[in-house]
Amino acid sequence: MKRLLMVLVTASGAGLLGACGSGEVVVMAEGPGREGETIALPDLVVQLLPYDRDAIFDSLAAAYPEPEPQIPDTLIKLQEAMAAAQEEWHNAEQEWIALRDSLKSLSDRMQGLSRAQAEYVVMFRDFEALEPRVQRAERVSKEAFDRFEQLQRDIVAQSQAIKIQIEEWEDRAFAPIDSIIPALLKELGRDIVVDTTDATGRAPFRVKPGKWWVHARYDLPFHELYWNIPVEVKRGEPLEVRLTPDNAERRRKL
Repeated sequence: MKRLLMVLVTASGAGLLGACGSGEVVVMAEGPGREGETIALPDLVVQLLPYDRDAIFDSLAAAYPEPEPQIPDTLIKLQEAMAAAQEEWHNAEQEWIALRDSLKSLSDRMQGLSRAQAEYVVMFRDFEALEPRVQRAERVSKEAFDRFEQLQRDIVAQSQAIKIQIEEWEDRAFAPIDSIIPALLKELGRDIVVDTTDATGRAPFRVKPGKWWVHARYDLPFHELYWNIPVEVKRGEPLEVRLTPDNAERRRKL
């Protein structure tokens, strides 16, 4: 562990020694929206680390004699099927809601008309044609939800065992981390700096000049966006760091 600390101190502390004053880092976090657009990520926990966390965890994983348990392909296929079922349900529900609202609008407009009026007759015919479409859409939506819910239950049942295996492996392989990080911070003479993004996805930091890593994670269904971006902080103009889906590592999770 002493050797690992010395390597990490050399790698991450080279530009820090002797630095004075402070520099500003402005993190802007963006993520995927429902329709595929990019949106600001509020309330995202962002850390500025004075060391490369990936180097530490990769070293510990490589040194541990047992390989990390992997999510089996059968479970990955179930996750993909569930994601497709969820999208199918969402689309079917939206169609049902739109048709239902159109039917209600017709009904409301007919309330103020006499049945003898030509306008009422036309609307009534439209109502009769639309009503079975609403019923069919509701049925399709419910069937899609049932498929989604069944796949969700299957995933929960099948993922418990592998989740326990992965967590137990991490507890053993990464056990030294509780002593490595405090010792490393002491060697570097730095602290971890943490903030949360505001409603616009912005988080400002003031830290000593030198090398830092911008670290954050954002949960998605069965994946997370993972950032561990090295930056060189200098005095003067603020350094803007954008966290986007394009510069994130997409990690599969249970």
